[in-house]
Amino acid sequence: MLAVRGLTVDFGPFAALRGVDLEVLPGEVVALTGENGAGKTTLVRSIAGDISPTGGEILVAGHLVAGDATVARRLGVAVVWQDLALCDNMSVAANLLLGQERGLILLSDARFHARAAALLDELGIRLHDTTESVRSLSGGQRQLLAVARAVRDHPKILLLDEATAALGVSESAEVESLVLRLREQQVAIVLVSHDIEQLFRLADRIVVLRDGRVVAEVDPSDAHPDDVVALVSGQELDSSARGQLTRLHGLADRLASSDRSSSLSLILSTLGAALGTERMCIHLVDGSSLACVASIGLPPQLSDALARIPVGSAGGPLGLAAAAREPVVVDDVQGTAPWSRTSDVTAEPLVGSSWTVPISGSAGLLGVFSVFPQALGRPRRDELDLVTLYAGYAASAIERDRLFGEVTTRNRVLETLREVLETLAGPVPVGEGLQMAVRALRSGLRADEVALVALPDGPGRVCRARAGAPGVGAPDALVDAALSALSAQENAAVPAAFAADAFRCLAVRFLAPGGDTLLLASWSSGAVPEEASALMGDAARSLRLALEREEIGQVQQEAAALRRSHELQRGFLSRLSHELRTPLTAIRGYASSLMQTDVTWDGESQRRFLTRIAAESARLGRLVDDLLDISAIESGVMRLQRDWCDIPLVADAAAACLPPAQAAAVRIDRDEDLPVVWADHDRLEQVLVNLMDNAFRHNAPGRRVVVGVHRRGGTRVAITVADDGSGVPPDVAGAPFEPGRRRSSPTAGTGLGLSIAKGIVDAHGGTIELEPRRRGTTFRIELPIEAPERPHGEPGEQPADGDQPARGPAPPALAPAARPPDVGHVHRDG
Repeated sequence: MLAVRGLTVDFGPFAALRGVDLEVLPGEVVALTGENGAGKTTLVRSIAGDISPTGGEILVAGHLVAGDATVARRLGVAVVWQDLALCDNMSVAANLLLGQERGLILLSDARFHARAAALLDELGIRLHDTTESVRSLSGGQRQLLAVARAVRDHPKILLLDEATAALGVSESAEVESLVLRLREQQVAIVLVSHDIEQLFRLADRIVVLRDGRVVAEVDPSDAHPDDVVALVSGQELDSSARGQLTRLHGLADRLASSDRSSSLSLILSTLGAALGTERMCIHLVDGSSLACVASIGLPPQLSDALARIPVGSAGGPLGLAAAAREPVVVDDVQGTAPWSRTSDVTAEPLVGSSWTVPISGSAGLLGVFSVFPQALGRPRRDELDLVTLYAGYAASAIERDRLFGEVTTRNRVLETLREVLETLAGPVPVGEGLQMAVRALRSGLRADEVALVALPDGPGRVCRARAGAPGVGAPDALVDAALSALSAQENAAVPAAFAADAFRCLAVRFLAPGGDTLLLASWSSGAVPEEASALMGDAARSLRLALEREEIGQVQQEAAALRRSHELQRGFLSRLSHELRTPLTAIRGYASSLMQTDVTWDGESQRRFLTRIAAESARLGRLVDDLLDISAIESGVMRLQRDWCDIPLVADAAAACLPPAQAAAVRIDRDEDLPVVWADHDRLEQVLVNLMDNAFRHNAPGRRVVVGVHRRGGTRVAITVADDGSGVPPDVAGAPFEPGRRRSSPTAGTGLGLSIAKGIVDAHGGTIELEPRRRGTTFRIELPIEAPERPHGEPGEQPADGDQPARGPAPPALAPAARPPDVGHVHRDG
């Protein structure tokens, strides 16, 4: 149904798409995923004819689409864009049939809506009132309407660009259900999404884009979400932790059931698949030379040259690795023994470099493991670590017949390593995974204690995870001895054995994102297992990868928080520009009318115009005051003018600021013998005015508000503002104090009121929260009677009298009926 071949799109010098190939069959859902900027939306726009490609071709049912949206629509391509492109001021029917208002439908409103309802019913979309304004629909309903408009003409191909990115779980489920119904109708669907779980629920194939190229196509039935995440982030599918774990697990199972003659070849083929390298071999020690016992991919000439190699420098990299018992890497093998004897082979680009890792067994050196990549250069650390790991498997296979009694021990090592890898690659948080991995490692080592200790650059040591019997081998007492033992050997990455007090210990040091990290194991009795050193080294590498994953996760969380902050800022600035423009427009309009020289206004009109100018000026002033307040709160420079305040009088003053009809609907309940509070009267009044105003503004007329003032113990006063209205919407209740969350009225202002109220209460050392209720809304404020201790002059404290301390003088002893009139202050706005 859709064929994209060699598609290239350039925007000036920037290549957005490079050689993209894609095919979609009828009734197939193909998902596109990738990081931001990978080219997903550009590909969708190209298929829809919205932009002209630089090269390649797009075929819809065999017909060419070349940057012409009209042709694409005629061929049956429909698009649902991420921003939906709906008209909020129009009804459901008008949006659904936009562009088809003709004939009798235009003349008959009833037939117009009947056709819209029939189309929605045909698609199984539950939008029963087609006269309802789109503005009042939920996010899921809007998305369903956009999809319905796209498929009303029965398209052959449907393109969905982030169709559920801004929807909740239930709303996303409705859209996904519609997508599945369209697939059953043989519509070819291209779905763009970052939701990996959604891709696995809906897609028949997942295409991963990176840097404008298709890097992989994944069958969801044969893959795991972690594999897709690895591809999106730039890792090879087989290099993901789960892919390596699956391969290692499978290798361990096959080695357990295979005979000795095939074990080494099995190890070579598995490692070749993991590294993507075709040429490698295993040599075993035979007297003073190394004999090749297994190989894959070696041409006959090279195989003959490597059949027997002397130990030492005469044997080239393989002999050196065997003599030194350390990995040897050669960037360029040209002219290096033994290849100097096979120049006819190396003249062709068959072998570019070599990595040789010694294979060590319980009795010493068993042989060497060699990899011959075609490319020049050194391997990555993780690649060399992987070869070392597989060399350990080779040593196990080699010793199986020699030392049958150690098979059980080797299986325990493999099981421990598998358990550690599964734990670290699993869904649990890294912090919990470290603890579980350390417990598994202790069990595999049969140690009294295993600890993972972080050694930051600064002072102090942090124990990230520990497993051991209570009171046995406290790691702090052994860390110094471990560091001393490691510093005495040349390679600190190799586990060091040492004795400390009554313990025999092993320690390995490795570099993690937070600094050096020490893996320490101790035994109080019995011999240290022979396999402990290898297991500690393998576990250290796995733990290092887990710590790197933890750091990447933290970076991703910070990036997500930053993106959210930027989105909120953009939305706030957009709303702010509209809110400031509205009163300015009204003021300018009335003022220009009064200044017209060719019109004479009567006194009543002039007073009406001036009244509106004054009202809009006051509104503009309130907006500016809100901005100044939120700026002061966020920057930490809000100053409080504190004095002893009578909270009921503050509540009375706040109610008096409301319109008369609303003020009459406010009831103030108070305890007897309430103490006065050391606070800023005007700021508290501002908080209560905002809460009362919200209670009336966001509810139908006729509601009542109850303000309660009660004592909480001997140190705090509680204030509640409750209404009997419809309550706070669920999407707002989750974060009621986030700027701009509640805007259900045309005169709602900037949406900063609750944010400012929280900032003021916080500055007083108090708390404000939304209390859950079945009906209505209740905000609860708790204030300390006296200001909390803080250094004099700290932001948020401004004494009412320059000679008074930040905590204020002792409160006056006042009888309930004899409070002086100056305990409550006159509101600054009158």
